[in-house]
Amino acid sequence: MSEAEPTREPKVIKRYTNRKLYDTVESRYVTLDEIAEMVKQGVEVKIVDNRTKEDLTSVTLAQIVFEEEKKKNQMPLSVLREIIRRPGDSITDFISTQVSPRVDALKQEAGQRIDKLLGRDGDAPELSPAALLQQSQKAFEAWQTRVDERVKATLEGVLGNLPALGRDLDTLVKRIAELEQRIAQLEEQKKK
Repeated sequence: MSEAEPTREPKVIKRYTNRKLYDTVESRYVTLDEIAEMVKQGVEVKIVDNRTKEDLTSVTLAQIVFEEEKKKNQMPLSVLREIIRRPGDSITDFISTQVSPRVDALKQEAGQRIDKLLGRDGDAPELSPAALLQQSQKAFEAWQTRVDERVKATLEGVLGNLPALGRDLDTLVKRIAELEQRIAQLEEQKKK
């Protein structure tokens, strides 16, 4: 299926009493999986009962969510139980009162961890994505340098009694440095 542009008018899918779904635009029967794919591609769909003309879109989309959950079995049981315990609440109400605050708390915690990792104060101004990437790269390079120094110190300690291997190590270190320098030059050329 090719990726469809989101349309202004929803694609009408008729649902018959035998539960078959008929795409009125493409003049063919479709499955729930095909409707799910349409939605993923941004196509607006409207499912209507062929006989009563009742809008069955939300019921059908809920059924698609249910079928996806059956396949993946990823939704925590506690969430499913909470949805059932609140029969008067819509899923939208449940998400806004139960899920959204938890997601916001997780976002805030993730932001604090990133700030800590990057050595920023909580009061520091927000960085642009490019500045954040640059700062992250610098932090990673500093961490990598510390790791490299520890590895080198460990190897030098182990190889201190093995002069021939030590010379080989020095040669390898020099070659690695040359390769790193060449990579940096290539990256600079690529930027131009």
